[in-house]
Amino acid sequence: MELFRTKWAPLLLVSSALVLAGCDDGDDGAAGAIGPAGTAGAAGPTGAAGAAGADGGISAVTPAVDVITTAANDLRGVTYSRVAPHANKIYVSGHVGTTDANRQVVVGRFFADGTPDSSFATDGFLELNVTAATGSGDENALSLTELQGGDLIVSTRATDADGGQSVYLLRITPDGAQAAGWGDADGKVEVVFGTANADNATFPGFPGAAPSDLAWDVIVDPSVTTDRVVVFGIGPAGDGVRTDRDRYVARMTISATGATADPTFNGGEAYTFAGTGTLTDNARRGLVEADGSIVTAGYTDPGAGEHVVLIKLTPAGELDTTFGGFTQSTAIVAATPGIAVFNPFEADGGFAESYAVGAQSTGSYVTTGYGRATTRNGTTPSTLGYEISDGQDMVAFRVVAGTAAEEDLTWGQGGQIAVQSEGQGFPTTEDRGRHLVILPDDRTVVAGRFGGNAAAFVLTDMGVPDTLVFGDGIIELPNATVTSQFFGLALSPDGSRVAMTTNSNDNGARLVVLKVGQ
Repeated sequence: MELFRTKWAPLLLVSSALVLAGCDDGDDGAAGAIGPAGTAGAAGPTGAAGAAGADGGISAVTPAVDVITTAANDLRGVTYSRVAPHANKIYVSGHVGTTDANRQVVVGRFFADGTPDSSFATDGFLELNVTAATGSGDENALSLTELQGGDLIVSTRATDADGGQSVYLLRITPDGAQAAGWGDADGKVEVVFGTANADNATFPGFPGAAPSDLAWDVIVDPSVTTDRVVVFGIGPAGDGVRTDRDRYVARMTISATGATADPTFNGGEAYTFAGTGTLTDNARRGLVEADGSIVTAGYTDPGAGEHVVLIKLTPAGELDTTFGGFTQSTAIVAATPGIAVFNPFEADGGFAESYAVGAQSTGSYVTTGYGRATTRNGTTPSTLGYEISDGQDMVAFRVVAGTAAEEDLTWGQGGQIAVQSEGQGFPTTEDRGRHLVILPDDRTVVAGRFGGNAAAFVLTDMGVPDTLVFGDGIIELPNATVTSQFFGLALSPDGSRVAMTTNSNDNGARLVVLKVGQ
């Protein structure tokens, strides 16, 4: 496909010689000798350019960079730098190593063209052991954020000596080193969700069972001139009784020597959400708005399929009573201002999960994840017009800025959209949404997988596939070396680039940058 297709017509110059013969009543005389050829005439003026052809239909969001690095095996954390002299470079975090014994946290920096920046940690990548212990999933860093002075805060998960798994923050300087004198002797600060490390012995069933916390996101708070960050994650209940999983949002004040729980947020403790009873509540990524308000994406399964659970908090860490206020499953929670619970696919036996959330210019919130539009391989057609689900479907929704009775039914295909690859001949029918950003024109870019391959989805401001993007709104980016899906996503400061990164793969990690047209 061509970005522009222009019709043009060159001007064709033709030279003709006209010979005029004389004629009278006498005989013709003998022909005279042929004279020498005349000098060529001057070229005529250039013709006007032809009219431009019709737009060829090429995407307004196109791949510009596609690189693989073996310096990492997972790079689910990604953000653009906004601080000079590294503004517009790309920071990443994740892990390197393919076994529990050799897995380490890795933090890296790329130039905008995908080349590793060797001025960061000598080769572009910093490897770190957060704790000495090893265990399943040890160690990783799913997110990072840039402070106002250019240092990074990286959220990590690591296994402790007593078998528990904890969330720790690290502070990294722009030259790719741990900040001197920050945190404990290992340069880390614990983020307490339900149970602090020092209190693990009080956890029900300890030492056979130990708390296991995980941070999915860390975002700088733009509402203050000082440095503080918001951490989104999950962990077991901290009430000394339950061991089921709850959701947590913590706000940490960052100083030159460490980080502490912000006493002005929820009384100095992490906000926690627990569905009714002993349900498993899952948090994923979040959003911190200009005024300090917080929106956290996640989901809960009440036993009849996962439901999206969006929660909005005030800057003080309390439920924002001007948001949500509806539930489609009282088994999760009764209708509560500040919370929105929904799954429009439930009537067809489907489910919906929420992995990320973004705000449009109207103040409404778009969320994405994956689910199924129907019962898997069922026999009853979808009442919403979708194919019968085989694998997972990429799903997305919008919730209006204020309180409401349900999700926004004017968005998508009647309040929802499920993107499906069923019946299209792809390697699998697995379609997922893992992260999203909202473009300056209110379109949504979703990172994930389509038909088993890494892909990105572009939706219009009203939630339907943007057909100016490769005809169906889907950017398919299969790769034979790193087959992982896109899991990380970040928008450049000027809104002209979207960086996407992949999750775990023994062959390395992948960075793709999309160019955003206007």
